[in-house]
Amino acid sequence: MNAEEFRAKVENGEVPVDSHDKMLRIAFIYMDDGLWIGDNGVFDVVKKLHARGWSFGQGNLKYNRTLDIFYLAQVAAGTYRSTDQLESDDFPSADDFDACYARHHDLLNRDAWREYYSERFLSQARSARFYHLPDLLDLPDSSDPLGQPRPQKGAGHFTKLPRWARNVQRTRARQPTLPPATMTQIALDTLKQSIIPLRKNYPSVVQPYSETQARFWLQHMDPPSLSLPARKWAWSPNKFGIDIAQGATDVWAWEAYYSRKLWDGSVDAPLVEPDLDGTRKSDVVWCGWPDGGCGAQAWMRGWDPELGSEEEIEFLAAVAVKETEGITEDMSNLDYAMRSHMLLGLTRAALFEADSDERGKHEEDLKRRIVEAGRIDEENKAEQWIQQVLMVMEPYVQKWNHVWPATAEDRGELLRLILVENGQLFARWRLSPHSEEFNFELNPPKGVE
Repeated sequence: MNAEEFRAKVENGEVPVDSHDKMLRIAFIYMDDGLWIGDNGVFDVVKKLHARGWSFGQGNLKYNRTLDIFYLAQVAAGTYRSTDQLESDDFPSADDFDACYARHHDLLNRDAWREYYSERFLSQARSARFYHLPDLLDLPDSSDPLGQPRPQKGAGHFTKLPRWARNVQRTRARQPTLPPATMTQIALDTLKQSIIPLRKNYPSVVQPYSETQARFWLQHMDPPSLSLPARKWAWSPNKFGIDIAQGATDVWAWEAYYSRKLWDGSVDAPLVEPDLDGTRKSDVVWCGWPDGGCGAQAWMRGWDPELGSEEEIEFLAAVAVKETEGITEDMSNLDYAMRSHMLLGLTRAALFEADSDERGKHEEDLKRRIVEAGRIDEENKAEQWIQQVLMVMEPYVQKWNHVWPATAEDRGELLRLILVENGQLFARWRLSPHSEEFNFELNPPKGVE
């Protein structure tokens, strides 16, 4: 049957969606419109699928947002690979499913996700609720400008370090609260810690930690503007995938400074200096502005996540804990212009019994001070923000029996655990308009231009 007939039969229940191939076919049909109609591509289509009770996942992976959007992103990749990219309008139609599936079976088969995601990462609660990019391998073609893939580069996790370094750079611009050397060391330490267990389980896929490579990308992403007061650009959601699509970032920039032999040989080795002069010209060209829809297509194809990687979130959590060092046990020296201080104050509030007078007084004081600091404009919005944070924290404080940890180290560890497992509290990534999750975004501090 053709695509129109198949869609009608599955939507009226005449044909059950009871296999990967049927699930993939209806997803392919929906993506035929989803890539071109509307503003959110894979995020629009996953909403349609879940509304009808359909999911690529089975068992504990059923309705896993990351898994389902991953397959939609793979469909998009196969669709683009079936053409001359942006140089042709000859994209597959909804009736071309069989041919497209056969041609791109390696991208679309039921076990394809195992090449891209570790099972531990995908099975986490946050991966079920928020769309995450793969932790093992880049999405197809997502390390190159849209419509300009460089197949000779092969498959790999080429965006991992550049994306991590960009997050560090933006954090430095937003939060000049720590010395640059301290923030750099936190970034290196948390990156290494996140790589070790992943490498242990996937030694043939995950590259060992390289301080040389990590420091190169930190320096490469560190523009002169960081010496200026933080600008509003640093407070917008991370959009590294869009930057790649537009040609604003080349994840192979290291080739101008290091030979392949030295770059690859830098893993598990002391810091090494470049052996090239940096004059090699990149073959990536920025598309200019307006961008001809490159940014929109990258978003619609799932090139940017709703929540960041483990190394990004571990870094942000460690920075937050470091920022709260020196806070007194009674919380009397909190700076309510800082998110980390606000969250620590709310951790303290959450440890009071929910209906107690102490908790009510603490929440009212926090609300007033947050509004005074300018991070939220109105008290009713601050109230909603506070209550949503407390909902996240409640399961953790129950484990402490609502007792405030006695030492600063224990208080910091409690905050770190909450933040590592709930990276949405940083509000660094763009949520789809269809997401049912609360957006914890705050205004930039006063004085940011």
